[in-house]
Amino acid sequence: MTRNQIHWASLLTLIALGISAAGLVLISAGMGVMSLVDLFGEGANPASTMIGAAAFGFQALLVLICAWFVLQKTMRRDSADSSARFPFSEWQFIPAFGLIFFALPIGAVIAYAEISWLSTLTLPFLTLLIILPPIWVLLGIGTRGIDLGLRWRAFGVFGLGMTLSPLVMVMLEVVVLILILIVAFIWIAMQPNVLNEVINLVDLIKNETSENAILQLLAPYILKPGVIATVLFFISVIVPLIEELFKPLAVWFFARSLESPAQGFVLGLFSGAAFALMESLNASADGSASWGIIVMVRAGTSLLHITASGLVGWGIASAFREKKIWRLIGAYFSAVTIHGIWNACAIAAGVSAIAGGVGKPEWLFTIAPAALCGMVILGVGMLVILIASNRKLRTPKESRSISIT
Repeated sequence: MTRNQIHWASLLTLIALGISAAGLVLISAGMGVMSLVDLFGEGANPASTMIGAAAFGFQALLVLICAWFVLQKTMRRDSADSSARFPFSEWQFIPAFGLIFFALPIGAVIAYAEISWLSTLTLPFLTLLIILPPIWVLLGIGTRGIDLGLRWRAFGVFGLGMTLSPLVMVMLEVVVLILILIVAFIWIAMQPNVLNEVINLVDLIKNETSENAILQLLAPYILKPGVIATVLFFISVIVPLIEELFKPLAVWFFARSLESPAQGFVLGLFSGAAFALMESLNASADGSASWGIIVMVRAGTSLLHITASGLVGWGIASAFREKKIWRLIGAYFSAVTIHGIWNACAIAAGVSAIAGGVGKPEWLFTIAPAALCGMVILGVGMLVILIASNRKLRTPKESRSISIT
């Protein structure tokens, strides 16, 4: 291949990242303006909007960095094809967890105080200090001693994992959800008594302003076995099936050029980390008194996404590199199972909390502890899988920290 030929893989990746970065910048700017308008106009919750603005702005910055490294390949720079490793060493555990222990209590106090201007100025920055370190550490644990391959490709995988993959997943999940709702509406329309009951419920909700009162009205329907089963099916089966297939979307794109299953594993980790970062930052856009709890919960979800995508990435590379299709199938359904059980535990905890607030405390004291214990056990298990997979796949050479840049 001559140097003047177009490298289509990098060019298409660059275009996708460029469009994504532009969109993220616009969203961030729009949310920032909305937050300031709410702050000076005494709006509902300007801190939440500003956290979202900071989240989208930070994502835009990361995407632009990824795009710059991909651009080097598009421009045929030799440095783009250099080998890279994730720049992590054991000493980084101390500052990583130090940032969390520093930012979490300060942010929790500020959020609890509910001082709008103070929350708006500080919580966006403190959110980043809590969300980023666990993802950095988990990536360091999973990638230690394993070569990432071509530098431009590693950055491309991360950038696409934060932009294109979530877009595809959200679109598919929305389509499936709409189909489920259509089926539900058809069933309701065929039941006159149920239809009248739903219409009366909608009228009651329209005239109600209290959140607790609305919850009391909805609780009898939310806690019906059929509703719970439908929600569990969607969240614990459909969502994991879609997300674990498309989270490592960029690994699928580059599958034929991967050098080993180990490389597929670490690029899968990159895909999962990118998605976890995007999801955690956006899910943490809450400036209320619950801010501290929300940001703490995201660490477990980051471990889930990183580990599961690493398994699928390993399976993808094994299938394309070594023709081991069954390894891919096993890795995919293992990731789906882990993700599904985690989501089921989260749903169980949420449903039990709702039940506890509407006169069924036995749900809160029986289901919630079991669900939380299940999530803790899963978290420990996923960490063990991450560490064991790294030790199995990395080369016997010294695990030196080599800068990815």
